[in-house]
Amino acid sequence: MGQLLEITYEYLDSLKYVNEIPREIVLPTASPDVVAIVGPRRSGKTFLMLKTANDMLKNNRQTVYVSFDEPSLRTIPVRRFAELVRKEYPEGKVNLFLDEIQEWKDWDFNLRWLHDVKDFTIFISGSSSSLQSSEIPSRLRGRYTSKLVAPFSFKEVCNFSLKTFREKGRVQNVFEEYMKWGGFPEVWLYKSREKIVSLLETIFYRDLVERFRIRNMAEFQSIFYFVLSNYSNSFTWNSLKKFMETLDVKIDTKTLINYINYISQAFLIFTLQKFSYSEREKAVSPKKIYVIDLAFSNLFEKPLDLGRKMENLVFIELLRRLQNRTSQVFYYTTKDGKEVDFIVKTSGRIEQIIEVCHEVDEEHLKKVVKASEELDCKKLLCITRNQEGETRVKNKEIKYMPIWKWLLGV
Repeated sequence: MGQLLEITYEYLDSLKYVNEIPREIVLPTASPDVVAIVGPRRSGKTFLMLKTANDMLKNNRQTVYVSFDEPSLRTIPVRRFAELVRKEYPEGKVNLFLDEIQEWKDWDFNLRWLHDVKDFTIFISGSSSSLQSSEIPSRLRGRYTSKLVAPFSFKEVCNFSLKTFREKGRVQNVFEEYMKWGGFPEVWLYKSREKIVSLLETIFYRDLVERFRIRNMAEFQSIFYFVLSNYSNSFTWNSLKKFMETLDVKIDTKTLINYINYISQAFLIFTLQKFSYSEREKAVSPKKIYVIDLAFSNLFEKPLDLGRKMENLVFIELLRRLQNRTSQVFYYTTKDGKEVDFIVKTSGRIEQIIEVCHEVDEEHLKKVVKASEELDCKKLLCITRNQEGETRVKNKEIKYMPIWKWLLGV
């Protein structure tokens, strides 16, 4: 056994110490492009790489896993690295799992070379405190595909059947816990508020302040906590700027845009555009903010936040379900000014309209039907707290189902 396989088995041996919750995320193992595994800190990116590499080795597939935290590998020339791989596996395609890729000197050139020689299937991940997600596409020049690893989904933490009333009662109990603790692996395992605070502080200082060399930390901190606390709400740059002024924080629009982009690149928040057939209207309309996980929303909990939490959960689940499809998600405002939470657009057509509400009432039904008429969409869904059934309004069939059941995909 050579150096690289020795390193591989040393890292894979750590899996036996992990209290594993099986994940539904599957890496595209036959991709001709470099697979970049992205997502927030501590969401399970390294574990996913290790688990996939371990499964491949068990199935007799030629595989190497290395972390470029290894001092002996940080400055190794790419051709020398490829020679070491071929020393382990003289012939055939080899699966390379390359973690902490930002530590490898000239990593972008090295990956392009490894990709272009066609000997390897390549998976990479890196620390968001050192490597911006936006750097990967620009440096790999079309040779990559990305895979988002979000915190645990509700289905992943609640992987049991719903055959009896006992299980249906249990799943709703787990849902209440999930609403409180979210899906970050450490937070879910320990059910600890201190873990949430520690994770958020680490992201704030290491992935944002240090990574982007932010000078006015007090100014940035005000934006940071305001944005996180206003999940599932809409904003414009002007409204955000004016609100900051009420806190005696004067900030120019360019800096404000940069700050929001930084927080997005750490995968803490996502912004959602309004749907319109006019690109100009899309650009100037308010955007909505969603946080990557409800663990953070609970640090800013306010009365009557259940609706916002439900909406945020649905958005993140849509991201998970649609990332392998050519689909887009938007919110929509009807011509009479009523906001509909989500529309899913696939191949140029509106595929589905989704409204999130605590209970189905006449107002929600009317605006869903109105959006259906304006967008020529027949697949209509209301996601509720507990209600389930269907109804017809103006010959439009509207289904509604509990959020926990929708999240489970049943």
